[in-house]
Amino acid sequence: MSEEDLISKILRTRYGRIDLKASDHGLFELALNGRLKKGVGTNRMLDKLQMDLERYFKGKPVDFSEIQLDMLGYTPFERDVLAATKRIPYGKTKSYKDIAEEIGRPQAFRAVGNALGKNRTAIIVPCHRVVSEGGLGGFGAGTEWKKRLLRLEGIL
Repeated sequence: MSEEDLISKILRTRYGRIDLKASDHGLFELALNGRLKKGVGTNRMLDKLQMDLERYFKGKPVDFSEIQLDMLGYTPFERDVLAATKRIPYGKTKSYKDIAEEIGRPQAFRAVGNALGKNRTAIIVPCHRVVSEGGLGGFGAGTEWKKRLLRLEGIL
């Protein structure tokens, strides 16, 4: 799939800029610290997602579970990790070990971290809610974004 196959939208929040990209199969990317020059097209799913994200960034719990994701490029293991992570409720956290156990791979907690590092759809697949047992753990958009999101949800 090429960039030309994706529709895109730019969302500006008080926390920073977010780029949304979707294919015919669903949400392809939600990029914190987005760099798109302009949005191209739209569809109902992106319009609804924009409204949901605006509510989310006002501190209101939003259920993103119905958002269809484009899983192109993920391995079966990565898909399992992302699916388990997507089920973590607003305002709650799990450890990398918890996710590894949930998918039946209790020793694979480092691999869980690697899989979450490939997550293209932050917030929708709430990898910011996955923390290490001794601290925050990593986050693709940086630990400042992770802290912002955890504070927004009342976790920090």
